[in-house]
Amino acid sequence: MVFENVIAAGISVLAFALTVIGALAYRRTRERSLVVLTAAFAVFFVKGIALTAYLFLGLRDLTTLFLLVGGFDVLILALFYVFTLRR
Repeated sequence: MVFENVIAAGISVLAFALTVIGALAYRRTRERSLVVLTAAFAVFFVKGIALTAYLFLGLRDLTTLFLLVGGFDVLILALFYVFTLRR
């Protein structure tokens, strides 16, 4: 159980760092597409927090976990699509 918590925390920290970097890059360049990329990283950060909370609460329902993670993944992929392909 400890290994899963470390991985979830690592995901959260990395996503938070990428969110901050994206926000700083937007502030520097004012390029609107960076807002979408930063939002994707922010959703990834929220996903990591939700996954960490799920693990710390000791929940074991895989259906709920699959729906939770899948919903976040769909949103993240949509944001990456907007960032990369919609110009």
